[in-house]
Amino acid sequence: MAQFIQAVMDHFEWGQYVLFSVVLGILALTEHFWPRRVTGEGCQGRRKVNLLLYGLGGLLMWWVAEPVQTAAVRLGTSLEWTGLAGSALPGVPKIVIGVLLVDAIQYLLHRASHSIPLLWRMHQVHHADAAFDVTTSVRHHPLEVAALAALTLMLCAALGIPLVSLLLYAVFQLVHSAFCHANVAIPLRWDRRLRWVMVTPDMHRVHHSERMDEGNSNFGMVFPWWDHLAGTYCVQPVLGHKDMHLGLANDNDARPDGLWRALSQPFDKLP
Repeated sequence: MAQFIQAVMDHFEWGQYVLFSVVLGILALTEHFWPRRVTGEGCQGRRKVNLLLYGLGGLLMWWVAEPVQTAAVRLGTSLEWTGLAGSALPGVPKIVIGVLLVDAIQYLLHRASHSIPLLWRMHQVHHADAAFDVTTSVRHHPLEVAALAALTLMLCAALGIPLVSLLLYAVFQLVHSAFCHANVAIPLRWDRRLRWVMVTPDMHRVHHSERMDEGNSNFGMVFPWWDHLAGTYCVQPVLGHKDMHLGLANDNDARPDGLWRALSQPFDKLP
């Protein structure tokens, strides 16, 4: 098992980009033939910006990944306890609990990104997208990518989450993040059933509403249960999915919606 995990880690850095590219292509074709909402003008331009942000985030992570991982390992070692990884639980339950804990951490960090001004400065770049499609899933400021990766690894190390759980969740989230941002028309009866086990595109689209009561809901990353437990679940937008307004309600920036605007947005004065 240890050799298998090491082999996965050795190939994960480039393997995740191959996997994501395949998923991105499949969902982009699905959006084209079965869209949930009609996309407006300028769609190609914003998609290009989103993909460029993804590339820059990947480059930054390639540069900082090793120091962050080293710091996380040192944190876990300095705590002088093995946490979940060293518990007496059987292997499979331990891995499943580890995956759930990572998702709970992601939920908490996502809520923190909306309530802590420093984190919101970076996270607002993701919400500044006035449309919603599969490329929105990669519209993150490079600094946010690095900061949240560091916080996630530190918290996982502090809880002693098994490495295999972290790797499994990374694959789940990679695929699911693209899916839950996809502009895909899923039959309502399927959507209702899927919401019992995962965040669906309709559920997550509510989170991208410019209305603050809707935008501050549905924080779940992969599993929807944390929103139900914490009371942050919103079933449907007030205006319906086809008429709801997406993006930031207070975004009055007159600059073109290009790459430079997205990169400089965290450093602008907040209203």
